[in-house]
Amino acid sequence: MLEKNLLKDVPLLSELESHQLEELMKITIEKDYVEGDIVFSEGDESTELYILVKGEVEIQIKMAPQLADSTVYTVKPYDVFGEFAFTDSMPRSASARCIKNATVGIIKRDDFEELIRKHAEIGHKFYRGLTRLLSDRLRRMNTYLKNTYLRSLGIEGKS
Repeated sequence: MLEKNLLKDVPLLSELESHQLEELMKITIEKDYVEGDIVFSEGDESTELYILVKGEVEIQIKMAPQLADSTVYTVKPYDVFGEFAFTDSMPRSASARCIKNATVGIIKRDDFEELIRKHAEIGHKFYRGLTRLLSDRLRRMNTYLKNTYLRSLGIEGKS
């Protein structure tokens, strides 16, 4: 079982109090992956959120059938991934591959929804943290796209 102290270091969960982290730990499944393991694949049906405790995982997308997958993000410890399918029930938009032996905490949406029916404040704090996380990722992607576009025009970006 994951240690509560580890979950405290996850920015997404930073607002949760000790007793709230304990409740979340009750529904969090720990799983180990070895280098090369596929955590999930683009197109998979899923409703799970992953918290990386140790190791590294690459998030990859298929640009075109004839091209290799492109890494768009490297997940480091205390970061989360798989948040899109956790919130919207759509198929996975990317793949996740373990690149350094990893331990993850897995939260299933059905279990989480049951938890927040009993403990609404956990849901409020969790979704506020998730909003910050997604906003940060979207801002970084906007900057990346802007700089990529400017480079394609032969102009260096300022962001």
